[in-house]
Amino acid sequence: MKRKTLITILSIAVVATVVIGVFLWNFIQQIEKTVVGYVAIVRLSGTISYSSGLFGGAAVTPSDFKYYVDRIVSDPAAKAVVFVINSPGGSAAASEEMYQLMEKLAESKIVVVYASETLASGGYYISLPAHRIIASPHALVGSIGAIMMVYNINELLDKLGINVTIIKSGEFKDIGSAIRAPSNEEIGLLKDIIDKTAKIFIDRVKKHRVVDNDVFTAKIYIGIDAIDVGLVDGIGTLDDAIKIARELANMPHYAPVVEIEKPAGLLELLFGRGSQLNKIIDIPGNMMPNEFANKILYLWMPGS
Repeated sequence: MKRKTLITILSIAVVATVVIGVFLWNFIQQIEKTVVGYVAIVRLSGTISYSSGLFGGAAVTPSDFKYYVDRIVSDPAAKAVVFVINSPGGSAAASEEMYQLMEKLAESKIVVVYASETLASGGYYISLPAHRIIASPHALVGSIGAIMMVYNINELLDKLGINVTIIKSGEFKDIGSAIRAPSNEEIGLLKDIIDKTAKIFIDRVKKHRVVDNDVFTAKIYIGIDAIDVGLVDGIGTLDDAIKIARELANMPHYAPVVEIEKPAGLLELLFGRGSQLNKIIDIPGNMMPNEFANKILYLWMPGS
């Protein structure tokens, strides 16, 4: 009986010791993280849009980005943040909104962007306020400019015997219509809008970086060449980007790294981000066919 009691007491003591040990370990780590600070890691992947697309298709939205910015700004322990971005860009308006958020974030925190695979057009646009941009040597960077897609299905409608009558109040009320070919004057008007939008992009680049004028032809560069034209500050790995973030924030080399994720929405829980269903529905670039039609875009569109 005494032996069983002794074993029970010893068991309780061992369990209590483990529990207290785990608590103290977590407590010490929390204190260290608060005092030393940590580097936040945020991964952004997909096209830039105001909508995540059907069934949670891959996209980077201003609302998601705002969630990350607000969380990092409100946490005094987050001394620096590394954004791992893989995006060809997207909506010019959404890119501008995210650019403004990034600029605000960079005023209070050290911000480093790491180009893992693609940092093009709007993806690059939102990265401009960062204190450093580091790229994988294989990343594709650039495409500084604007673009617009106007579908034209009038010949298809003719073959199907479908006739559409447009009643409008002004000559240009249906500019960009997919059911008729655009006039030369309409193309000129749209081209003027695209050129002015591209100028905003170019001015933003000039504000933040010293680059070769060749980048303003909307060329795309591999990482090892992007550094030569001034689009990025260095070539390396994600670990290199984290190291740079620590150094800029005057943090010790052992400062912890914390990956921040936004809680999944209902559709993401049901179908998963990047599910097979998404791949069936999406066209290349993770875009629904009409998602970017007749919109002003900061988007790299190979093959467009």
